[in-house]
Amino acid sequence: MSSSLQHVIAEQFGVTTELHPQPLFAIAGSRLSSKTGMQELINAYSPLMKALEPAAAGAYVISRLGVLNNAMHFMLTKDELIDLAPELWTLQIYQHDKGHAEFRYVLREIRPLEGPRAGERSVWREERLNNWYGIHIRPIVEATSLAAEMDITHLWKLFPMRLRYFFDNMKEQAGSEEEQLRIEEEWTFVSQSMSGQVFGRAGNPLQVKFIFLDYPGAPGEPDTQIRMKSACCMFYRTEGGYYCYTCPRMKPSEREERKAQIREKLAQEAADKVAVQ
Repeated sequence: MSSSLQHVIAEQFGVTTELHPQPLFAIAGSRLSSKTGMQELINAYSPLMKALEPAAAGAYVISRLGVLNNAMHFMLTKDELIDLAPELWTLQIYQHDKGHAEFRYVLREIRPLEGPRAGERSVWREERLNNWYGIHIRPIVEATSLAAEMDITHLWKLFPMRLRYFFDNMKEQAGSEEEQLRIEEEWTFVSQSMSGQVFGRAGNPLQVKFIFLDYPGAPGEPDTQIRMKSACCMFYRTEGGYYCYTCPRMKPSEREERKAQIREKLAQEAADKVAVQ
């Protein structure tokens, strides 16, 4: 694995070989596929993210796991992989400089995996993703469902929004139209072509139809289109939490009220900015 790619996955995804010197909690990745191991993680993480119930911590764990998932997809687009099997890493939770509890995946070794052979990239990609989701991710999601007593469909639906957002960012940073098309094709494969059996579901849980919402622009600026989340992140079940603007649980009338509040806030901020000039 190139040193530049190794640097990227450490900086952007928290996948590193360096242990944090002051972890708040640590657990072997291999234990997260069992109910007891996941319960241990949820019990430790709940007070750190101020969960009001295990389900909130369970949803947050899966959302954090989405970052590791993004690391895998990032490497796939580069045709260069290292083994991220849970047996090879320890999960550390530590206090971020901004105050929140952050996850770090500490590999005990960098184990390169074979890249695609000439003319066989599609087969290579399918094998790698089937192995990743079916052998590594699926057991963790299933253990979280048991430990947090959550609907497993809800947990799987936490993946598409984060993953689609990540692919959008990769496309924005792509250096050419050809690279953008390749990234979009990667998304199409994982969300449309993979079998539901890989995930232990009747259908592919990453295949969702996104709903777009209008988000208020600043005074004089147009509204923007943003995606509604494919599943509730459970922030409303944390201390001081509430429904996010993009939460699928929010009623249309509630969203209109929130939209009005955002417009009022943006107008006040604009007025305050003019006043100090």
